[in-house]
Amino acid sequence: DSDTGGQVKYVVELARALGSMPGVYRVDLLTRQVSAPDVDWSYGEPTEMLNPVNSDNPQEELGESSGAYIVRIPFGPKDKYIPKELLWPHIPEFVDGALNHIIQLSKVLGEQIGGGEQVWPVAIHGHYADAGDSAALLSGALNVPMLFTGHSLGRDKLEQLLKQGRQSREEINTTYKIMRRIEAEELSLDSSEIVITSTRQEIDSQWNLYDGFDPILERKLRARIKRGVSCHGRFMPRTVVIPPGMEFHHIIPPADGDADGEGERNGDSSANPDLPIWSEIMRFFTNPRKPMILLLARADPKKNITTLVKAFGECRPLRDLANLTLIMGNRDDIDDMSSTNASVLLSILKLIDRYDLYGHVAYPTHHKQ
Repeated sequence: DSDTGGQVKYVVELARALGSMPGVYRVDLLTRQVSAPDVDWSYGEPTEMLNPVNSDNPQEELGESSGAYIVRIPFGPKDKYIPKELLWPHIPEFVDGALNHIIQLSKVLGEQIGGGEQVWPVAIHGHYADAGDSAALLSGALNVPMLFTGHSLGRDKLEQLLKQGRQSREEINTTYKIMRRIEAEELSLDSSEIVITSTRQEIDSQWNLYDGFDPILERKLRARIKRGVSCHGRFMPRTVVIPPGMEFHHIIPPADGDADGEGERNGDSSANPDLPIWSEIMRFFTNPRKPMILLLARADPKKNITTLVKAFGECRPLRDLANLTLIMGNRDDIDDMSSTNASVLLSILKLIDRYDLYGHVAYPTHHKQ
């Protein structure tokens, strides 16, 4: 669903990478503990250690509590998974649980590496609006610098939804709790030392919509600080553009060693038995030997999948050159999907029919990460 997309993968990989960096003793990724029958049992585990980025060549063990961990804090309904839009009333409970965890861990680390003195976090990094809200409260309580990554910003989303004209402002707020989200993002801006974005456009066009940020003023204040000139009490977080990277250690090379697909292959040798989805994808294609254009995204209007399918359908040379694979999450029945996701998927199916893309486009129903 919308809460288990790319940003979750991003945060986990970030924690794993930070935990493997020299000079970093421990990284804790705090999230919600869920012990519900409809989710995997691992979401109910209080603590989970993340394997190092390079598990084949692990770093020298620094201590029994070193490394990167997922720490799941119980808050909200104990036996029910709920979407992020419904978590807002439970944020104070999460902050209390997180604060208790940090205090207890500081004592443990103090005994292990602090010579008896409590060891506190050097920074708190909030990801997405609700975690930004929580991080702001924790940062203030602990007097620890805060960083913030918004991933998806409420004001920009509100503008885009209003432009679509499908919902009124009140309906949008009811569905997405958008005003509470914007409030949390404003608080995150006020509390953060650094705001991390993936593009310059996010700074100039999205964060620029917020009361607590002005990109021009931010640059001027930074210049004054560098020159040692007074900012007259004005403060604005520094913005840093860090494009998301890719972790390739789990990528499996072609079995025949021919990455370009030019070598002699038969139907069996090209399929890796460790990848069940391969056969699910290949059954869609008339010519499975062609290179593949791969899309990984939710069936959500803002992902703009229909534009990709339309462009593919209207470009005959591209269709002759490559196949298109659309990985759009897991589904059993379109009728069981949310109305928004079902609408996107139906639009894609209509485009496939309009441009006669059968044999050129794959859209499997299930996949595993």
